[in-house]
Amino acid sequence: MGRAGLEGAAHLELVSGVAHIRPEDAMFEAMLHGWRAQQKSRGLHDDTVDDREHLVRRFFESTNEYPWRWTPSHAEEGTLALTAERH
Repeated sequence: MGRAGLEGAAHLELVSGVAHIRPEDAMFEAMLHGWRAQQKSRGLHDDTVDDREHLVRRFFESTNEYPWRWTPSHAEEGTLALTAERH
């Protein structure tokens, strides 16, 4: 099986020819849906997959940037904020 046939592949998540009002949001949701499918295909439990997705969504909300724009400084700021929150 080629890479294009893998569970969660981008072409399986986004419909060709559809114009989205907010394409970045559509891509983000498609990425998470595909990532979820990949994790489930590896036999990971729902709780694990849910926790990971929650973490990514939380990081997205804290940076106000999409994953393809994340930089090392976003990770640094995120960990600093977490340690400040949790002492």
